[in-house]
Amino acid sequence: MIKRGSLIKWVAAHESYVSNGDILVGLEPIYKQGVVLKVSDKDPSYFIVICSEDNRWHVLDTQVDDFVVLSEG
Repeated sequence: MIKRGSLIKWVAAHESYVSNGDILVGLEPIYKQGVVLKVSDKDPSYFIVICSEDNRWHVLDTQVDDFVVLSEG
């Protein structure tokens, strides 16, 4: 379970894509990292992260986004 203050990295995009029929598959992931500011009270699968690279807030979803906890808060 993700907690406030955890340092995470997530896949923000990919350098390139390859076609697999009607589906695009991402290659060479581009990672961003940041600190979890808030976990949703209504749905804990959503949380807000402040990114250390661009100083922007990002909303991530544990069911959709690919992320790794680097350090627990």
